[in-house]
Amino acid sequence: MEKAKSISLKLFALLLLILVPVLCLFGGCSSDSLSIVSIEKTNSTGLQDTYTITYNDGSTYDFVITNGKDGQDAQSVEIIEVYNTAVEQGYSGTFMEFVQDYLSVSVDNSQGINKALMSTVSVYCNFTATEPYYYQNEMGQWMVGIRDVAYQSAGSGVIYSLDKSTGSVYIITNYHVVYSADSNKTSKISDEIYVCLYGSENEDSKILATYVGGSMTYDIAVLQVSNNEFLKNSSAMQAVVADSNQVAVGSNAIAVGNPEALGISATEGIISVASEYITMTAVDEQTEVTFRVMRIDTAINSGNSGGGLYDNEGRLIGIVNAKVVATDISGIAYAIPSNLAVSIAKNIIDNASNQTDGVKKFNFDILLSTTNSHAVYDTQTQIASIVEDVVVDEVTADGYAESLGLLANDIIKSISINDTVITVDRMYKLVESTLDIRAGDSITITYVRDNVEDEITFTALEDNFVTIL
Repeated sequence: MEKAKSISLKLFALLLLILVPVLCLFGGCSSDSLSIVSIEKTNSTGLQDTYTITYNDGSTYDFVITNGKDGQDAQSVEIIEVYNTAVEQGYSGTFMEFVQDYLSVSVDNSQGINKALMSTVSVYCNFTATEPYYYQNEMGQWMVGIRDVAYQSAGSGVIYSLDKSTGSVYIITNYHVVYSADSNKTSKISDEIYVCLYGSENEDSKILATYVGGSMTYDIAVLQVSNNEFLKNSSAMQAVVADSNQVAVGSNAIAVGNPEALGISATEGIISVASEYITMTAVDEQTEVTFRVMRIDTAINSGNSGGGLYDNEGRLIGIVNAKVVATDISGIAYAIPSNLAVSIAKNIIDNASNQTDGVKKFNFDILLSTTNSHAVYDTQTQIASIVEDVVVDEVTADGYAESLGLLANDIIKSISINDTVITVDRMYKLVESTLDIRAGDSITITYVRDNVEDEITFTALEDNFVTIL
């Protein structure tokens, strides 16, 4: 189905390329100029389609498009190429003006949403709390007793890793979905967690899941299901993870989750802010935590927590975790970017064998600051992004960075983890890269000092990690 959608868009672009000599004239023509009344397919042989253009003076023009076999070898062209050709022909507007003037494209994202449904689960956590209660004794006196009370919370999760052959799956959710401050367990984590697949949200289809680990600081937890026959025979899908660093303000943001425990459903909005920080009281009702999030205006309700935020193609761009609740505020909710959520999940999974909670983060022993923050506008993609210089503000005495030779005022340009190079044009890219480092990894830091670029290469040692709960 995706292939057919792609072909349709490319075909539409090709039609535009053929029409460019006429369209380019429209920007400077009077209202009685030649214009297009309709474009319709008038004949098809399978591999070739004939289209007829009808103009306002009654004249017509036929042209033939070769579709290609099974979507291959079709005549196609990107819309930006159409725009560039139009400019060569004399069009003077911007790309977006060209799109607004001559394109009318309706994007059907239903296929992406349906994929997202298949990679989303509803999560149900059972807890027991100890609470006081009043009763009358044999003498009629009111007494205070203690009893255990069972209760349940509901949320959502995303299938991060799936092996159908073994019926095994890792699920990303929020830490606050599986944690309850009122629980009488020392860990406060539910020891009876169930998940349901889309379309199988009933008591008979609940799947028992195991808590792998989590971090209250990052509000991410990982669940696991192993050797489950229902999963083996299901239509469940592993989520396709997008690069959340490429998500732009205005992009569609589709939340799929289990709002109010009523079953998995979808709501749609846009990205309001691509990256910002929010501070709130953590789920333990005591600790103050700060999250890096994307702000969205997508409708979010209780139970959406831990569910996925997806783009039009059904690719995961975030994990929904919070919203603003106030009588005079609406349409402000938040999601942890997918890059960060996945880094935390991988960290939890990799370290699950030797820790029950938290993540292991590489510690450079430095403080960072930023300068020269500014927006960069790409005229080709029509996307604005924020970049900044990331500066070493302070080097801890006798710390690891000092032993490496880093100094205050060094500007960090990139960090390489083995063969993966991360350009450091935002502070969070360097900070969050420390979640991806493992003991034994080869690390290279490229920096600028006194306008001269240099680099440091070293091996990450076990002693340089700290655990963040």
